[in-house]
Amino acid sequence: MTYKRILVGLDGSPAGWNAAEWAFLLALRMDVPVVGIHVIDEGLLEEAFLEDLAGVLGFIPPQGFTTKVRDFLEEQAGIIVDEFLKLGRERGVKVSSLQTVGKPYKVLIEQADKEDLLIVGREGKRPVRGLFLGSTSEMIVRRAACHVMVVPEGKAKLEKVCVAFDGSSQSVKAVQVAKEIAQKGGVEVRALYVGDEDIRLEDDSVVYVRLRGLPEEKLVEYCKEEGMDLLVAGRTSRSVVSELFLGSVATFLLHHSPVALLLVR
Repeated sequence: MTYKRILVGLDGSPAGWNAAEWAFLLALRMDVPVVGIHVIDEGLLEEAFLEDLAGVLGFIPPQGFTTKVRDFLEEQAGIIVDEFLKLGRERGVKVSSLQTVGKPYKVLIEQADKEDLLIVGREGKRPVRGLFLGSTSEMIVRRAACHVMVVPEGKAKLEKVCVAFDGSSQSVKAVQVAKEIAQKGGVEVRALYVGDEDIRLEDDSVVYVRLRGLPEEKLVEYCKEEGMDLLVAGRTSRSVVSELFLGSVATFLLHHSPVALLLVR
């Protein structure tokens, strides 16, 4: 499939900027526009939260504190969005932006159509570590109707792509997505099957690799040892990401993959 747009969540974190770089890289290869979305978390503007935060930091919030916090967050958002637009235009990408207030994961999910690719950083910025449970990236992976890429900190590079393959229709689709990303050349695609069954991939354009062991561990080890740049997996594939939204495999991949992780629906 060809993506209609690439949407990227902007939060100013190192992983968030790497997500933007991935968006630019893929947009140039696939000739699609990129929309940068920055969402000021509405929870940060609630008086109860600000009072708790002030208590943690050891001061009494002055009058008008909420307004000052909102003004500061909006100023920071403007700086992030302007930098994103500048970088995109310098790279020759058609870029636009959305800046709003709400729940970040909800806004990103609502803005994305099924034909879009949504890219987010694995670790987002948090004002005080430990105040929030879960993460925006995890919520998006659980609920988005489109393909989602979760990007760690680092530098966007696309030379080697690994596909989690198990013979299921979802893994076959993941192979096709990887091939489409690589279609302009210069990218090697490998399909990795982890298991004991006699499962093969009938596609001479893709390097087929078979290993034994725990799928999630072998996927992470292989990507790290072989210098992969991107791991592509079907969201509900039979063995590699089974029970993606409830089980431990998805959590393992989301938190331990050394490379960008693209989950295909």
